[in-house]
Amino acid sequence: MDVFVVDDSAAMRQRLTAALEEVPGVHVVGWADGADEATATIRRLRPHLVVLDLKLAQGSGLFVLEAIRRLDPPPTVIVLTNYPHEQYRTRCAELGADFFFDKAAGLDSLLEACRSAAGAAEELGNHA
Repeated sequence: MDVFVVDDSAAMRQRLTAALEEVPGVHVVGWADGADEATATIRRLRPHLVVLDLKLAQGSGLFVLEAIRRLDPPPTVIVLTNYPHEQYRTRCAELGADFFFDKAAGLDSLLEACRSAAGAAEELGNHA
């Protein structure tokens, strides 16, 4: 399963990439720190899953989420943010985010969601 990481923090991108690469069946295919770059690269690479921060170096993760949910098929989107406020959670759900986790406490949940998605993708591949 191809995963793309969108986060403005180089340290967080490195931490996420290392953790995600430990999940069987997961391959991080790239990253971006700004909205325009993320949207263009996701459209080009067509990853199965996107890990998306809301606050970016340029633009907003909400813009990225809205743009990539229009892809056919859209990737699974996991929002991972330092801003776990209800208004953001609600807006992300309205825009089609599949998961919403707080960076402070949600890394294990994010990895579990990736394990489940990778397992489902592998299962589909074995039956195709």
